[in-house]
Parts: sequence; C-alpha cells; structure tokens
Amino acid sequence: MNREDEETLNKLIKGGLLGAGLTALLKREADGEDIAVGALLGAAILASIKASERAKETKIPLLVQEGDSLYWKHPNGQKELFKKLPTDPNHLPPKFKLS
Repeated sequence: MNREDEETLNKLIKGGLLGAGLTALLKREADGEDIAVGALLGAAILASIKASERAKETKIPLLVQEGDSLYWKHPNGQKELFKKLPTDPNHLPPKFKLS
C-alpha cells in the first residue's frame, strides 16, 4: 500500500468514526446497527469527496446533474448539455441509457 492509499484509508476510518459518533449523539437510544450505519455513511461521504477531488485532477469532464438535465462539466468550467431527464414520474421508463 502506497502513502496516498494509506492516507485515504485513514481518512475513511476517521469519517466512519465521525459518522458513528454523530449517530450516537443525535439519536437518544442508538443501537449497534444505528452506529454501524452512521459509520458507513460517514466513510461513504468522505470517499465520495475524495473520489470527486481525484476525478478533477484527471482533467476528464465530469457528468453532473442540474435540475432535470445532465451536463458534461469540463475542467475549464464550461458546461455542455448531455441529456434532458424525464420529469413526469408517471412516464419514467424502468431503465434508460445515458449514452
């Protein structure tokens, strides 16, 4: 395991501990399951933040949602419409392609 992976793992552990601690503080009678879910959520939030940071470093456009549309967000800040999403929940297909 290299240094960067080790730092990422340490951050995920800290996020898990933070999530578990917040769950215990916010919920009066937190059981083991609640604390475990809080720990997983804390780790997942930090992992997604770290992944987003690393994705920005690649200089590859990111796919982002704004309102009812998907956009390619380029490293220079330019946004390019990719696809409009269906807005009527009664007409949503069970599956749809992003390409």
